[in-house]
Amino acid sequence: ADKAAYPVLLSNGNLVDSGDLPDGRHFAKWEDPFRKPSYLFALVAGKLVAIEEKITSGSGKEKLLQVWVEPADLDKTRHAMDSLIHSIRWDERRFGLELDLDRFMIVAVGDFNMGAMENKGLNIFNTKYVLANPETATDTDFANIESVVGHEYFHNWTGNRVTCRDWFQLSLKEG
Repeated sequence: ADKAAYPVLLSNGNLVDSGDLPDGRHFAKWEDPFRKPSYLFALVAGKLVAIEEKITSGSGKEKLLQVWVEPADLDKTRHAMDSLIHSIRWDERRFGLELDLDRFMIVAVGDFNMGAMENKGLNIFNTKYVLANPETATDTDFANIESVVGHEYFHNWTGNRVTCRDWFQLSLKEG
């Protein structure tokens, strides 16, 4: 990809290699060790910045959490990050389910036509469910962010590992 136009290259899984190529281009190689339905594959490229936190899982493994946004929105991501951490910790405590990748990312996209999508390790969200200005956001805004971040994260173990036979089984994943 053109490095000037698309300085950030994201996909599912763990980043295993990246570098520069001739003519101002660059690459990123991602490896996702988990089989998944094709609709959970994701690529995001753009001029983005991230809030990052490292957490230690219940088994002692370090995990990198990132919330990617356009630069002007970075100061509105704290609640989404806190919601992600709450969801991860709850899954560990309640079910003993640990984040199975080294990295988990949320990307906020202004023109994303859905609320959010549970792409494995790279959740894509409409900005409405990530961004909250503490000075102007309502309690409902904060509650919606917490709810949708949790919902999409929980797909990691309870939805992403199975494929529906047909649309009649959709409630198994979204119910």
